Amino acid sequence: MTNEEPLPKKVRLNESDMKTLTREELCTRWKQHEAYVQMLETKYADLNSNDVTGLKESEEKLKQQQQESARRENILVMRLATKEQEMQECTTQIQYLKQVQQPSAAQLRTSMVDPAINLFFLKMKTELEQTKDKLEQAQNELSKPEGIGTVPEEVVTSETLASPC
Repeated sequence: MTNEEPLPKKVRLNESDMKTLTREELCTRWKQHEAYVQMLETKYADLNSNDVTGLKESEEKLKQQQQESARRENILVMRLATKEQEMQECTTQIQYLKQVQQPSAAQLRTSMVDPAINLFFLKMKTELEQTKDKLEQAQNELSKPEGIGTVPEEVVTSETLASPC
């Protein structure tokens, strides 16, 4: 069928038409009906083929998307596994470093039992106390106001020199 031919129309026959129409008219109507049925079957086949083609294209797109998603998921799972492994290694390193830094009780006892080390610790303790005292005195001197309640050192020196005269 081309675009120039008119589209066939549905042919309806009732019982009175069947009795009154001649054989040639019935054949003509039958041919019109056959053309109409042929046109409907062609349209149906075209629609089905378009639907099937569209469905196949959609199916392929969905398969590609699913494959891409599966590939991404695998990549992310692998990255997660490596990150977890790195975290586990870091945790073990941290625990090892904590153990290494904390001296055991036996190590502390041996260092305190050794007289040379014990004497060294005692000297360090006294030096620390002396330094703290000096620091406190220096801070006290700096915090005292100059004019109220204190006499500058030059005045005291000059009075002691002038008193024998």
